[in-house]
Amino acid sequence: MFKLNHLPHAKRDEEIIFLLRRDHIIIIRVIVWYLFLALVPLFVRIFLVNFEPDLILSEILSIVWTLMTFGYYLYIWLFFYRSFLDYYLDVWVVTNHRIINIELQGLFNRVVAEQKLFRVQDVTTEQKGFLALFFNYGDVHIQTAGTKERFVFEQISTPNKVAHQISQLVEWNKKAYPDKR
Repeated sequence: MFKLNHLPHAKRDEEIIFLLRRDHIIIIRVIVWYLFLALVPLFVRIFLVNFEPDLILSEILSIVWTLMTFGYYLYIWLFFYRSFLDYYLDVWVVTNHRIINIELQGLFNRVVAEQKLFRVQDVTTEQKGFLALFFNYGDVHIQTAGTKERFVFEQISTPNKVAHQISQLVEWNKKAYPDKR
């Protein structure tokens, strides 16, 4: 992962205001989901022992069952690892001069984008669902002069507070650098 003490193309007076990641409840939700999926073979085995014991007692079918179970758990670990990497390696950095968006897309593909704060035109928040409102996480959408929305901070904690502080930084940058619009 990149080091925060060395931001690329950093100005001398640039300071990190936010280092944002997805909210912790997101990874807890993923862990609970994969724990549930890990219990599926156990429930299937209990069902087969109670209702079809001949299938489990057969030596060949027992070996096939064991291989299928190991393959299943291998895929569970693979998909959990992928989900964890997506959670951990998606980072949004807000400094007093710019926004840096670092996202993992696939296992071996990382996209890094940055935008100067004085170019930001609109900052909006979005909280979808009961859990998002209850645990206070959501998305922050940042619109720049382009037609395509480039920056979305996904599932971060306290999105309204973050959006408000980004808006204040944008106003400060527009006043500090009026000639760069």
